[in-house]
Amino acid sequence: MLLMKKEAMRTRKERLRKRVLAVRMGLDRSQVEVGGQAILERVLGLEAYRRAKLVHTYISSKENEVNTRALIGTCLAQGKRVAVPVVLPGTRTMAHALIDGLDQLVGGPYGLAQPDPAAAIWLPSEARIDLVVVPGLAFDRRGHRIGWGGGYYDRFLAHVQTIKIGLCYDELVLDCIPSEPHDVPMDRVVAETAIYQGETA
Repeated sequence: MLLMKKEAMRTRKERLRKRVLAVRMGLDRSQVEVGGQAILERVLGLEAYRRAKLVHTYISSKENEVNTRALIGTCLAQGKRVAVPVVLPGTRTMAHALIDGLDQLVGGPYGLAQPDPAAAIWLPSEARIDLVVVPGLAFDRRGHRIGWGGGYYDRFLAHVQTIKIGLCYDELVLDCIPSEPHDVPMDRVVAETAIYQGETA
């Protein structure tokens, strides 16, 4: 019975993943640029952002993904430390490296931009992350997310006790995303016209 429930949940998520990806791919360039700027301004206005000394953020690499490159540049210009994910080839592990500029990025697995693992400055295990900016194809108003299904962020977030925010276009903020016990909800979902408080907030 438990196996059947897991399989049914997996099927629901996969159908939802395809649907929301189609919506995201259908956004035109001006929507993406204007929406991304509005989301960035809301992030910069968050108290959690202003107080953060070390920000962990994904690097926008996929088509129509909410752009984080301007956020990274702003963090560095304001003297914040920036950590980014590094997917290690041939593993299901996500490591974390510090960067001081976008010029340090190379192409990584799954078409992602990331620091070269051979030259990366790894984030010390004892480092205190103050804010994590999390990618997602869509989020709901409770802070749940649907990603690409690899589980990298779920495994990472399960061990991070800090404020987690998801970035999302208005069109991809849903009423409800099915969740499982291992899914980690966001504290905030930042969209173009609103900020939603997650279940953990």
